[in-house]
Amino acid sequence: MLIASLKPRTMGGTTNTGLLAYALARAGHPVTCYDADESLQLAAWARDVDDFPCEVHEADTPAFAETVYPEMDQTRINLVDAGHAENHPDIVDSVLEVADLAIVTISPTKPDYERLTRPERGTPLAKVIKRSGALRDSGQPPATVVLLNRCQAGASSPKRFADLLANGGEDGTEPRWNVLTTRIPRREGIASAVGFPCDKPERRAPYDALVTELTKLGHLPVTRRGV
Repeated sequence: MLIASLKPRTMGGTTNTGLLAYALARAGHPVTCYDADESLQLAAWARDVDDFPCEVHEADTPAFAETVYPEMDQTRINLVDAGHAENHPDIVDSVLEVADLAIVTISPTKPDYERLTRPERGTPLAKVIKRSGALRDSGQPPATVVLLNRCQAGASSPKRFADLLANGGEDGTEPRWNVLTTRIPRREGIASAVGFPCDKPERRAPYDALVTELTKLGHLPVTRRGV
């Protein structure tokens, strides 16, 4: 299967992709990563540490669906860091054409929320995902979930934006999103993870919870360790 890790122009997307790869491997999933962000930060991370859990292929091409996807081992979890949708719309379009699941990472802030629905410039990420249905055999976009990132402990903003996302905004006319209950906390140990080993407890627990939730929702297969 293929999981696309998407983000508007926010911070922490590559961090979440990498730490999710670690968590998937801990749960017993065979994982392969693809770096479809032109910054190639995920590929550099894998080169910089000894404990990165899988191979990372450079795949920053708008021909992803035609040239990268056919070579994937579909018995594995193929995790794609797709980069900022505003910066790489052609690459994101091609990734969404073949993705089984899209995980959208945003922080619980007004700018990130508006980038999903009504950005000042560029195509809303909600529209990018919706239009991918026309490219897919099913005629429907991939299953999509939202992961709230950099959530401050005790703050009201995560619940407020989760409610806005789930309910279609203040008036119910915006796109409605499936928001995960797992939230990635705002911690220095997570924010500084790129380029370093996953050797801190705070870099493990939220992502293990994410894998557990995705499995319970039916987005991931159950492994022997997950039984």
